Amino acid sequence: MEPNFKSSQGKTSKRRVNSPIESDDYFGNQWSDTGDLGDPKPVLAFLAQAIIETLAGVRDIDQSSRWLSDSVYQQLRQRSLASKRALLDKNRASMRPNLVIGKISSFSPRDGVVEGVVIVHNRDRARAVAIRLEGYNGRWRAKSVAVL
Repeated sequence: MEPNFKSSQGKTSKRRVNSPIESDDYFGNQWSDTGDLGDPKPVLAFLAQAIIETLAGVRDIDQSSRWLSDSVYQQLRQRSLASKRALLDKNRASMRPNLVIGKISSFSPRDGVVEGVVIVHNRDRARAVAIRLEGYNGRWRAKSVAVL
């Protein structure tokens, strides 16, 4: 038995009654086009600063979790816990770094993906933060992060 279903475009589709429904098709991450996501440069700048502050132990990782994939969140969480532990072992208080966002370079290898490098200047050093953003559920999310 194959019932007909009318889609919103008026087309008829057929689905077998006993065929399984893949829940990820309806409830998983939905890919977004670049045009639907907005300019990625403010997201790159925010994430670069948030990542440096998280690694310094002065920002809670949960403040930027909305823009991070699960794997990046777990990776940064472990590194921030290690840095907080190191500060406690040395009996030092964490001080908020005075950061200045420098040059932001980005390119798009395909639709819905942006790879960027943000130069973050501190008083005594400059760091490059490489971030790969992918568009899911109508917003940019960091799929990969590296701090050099």
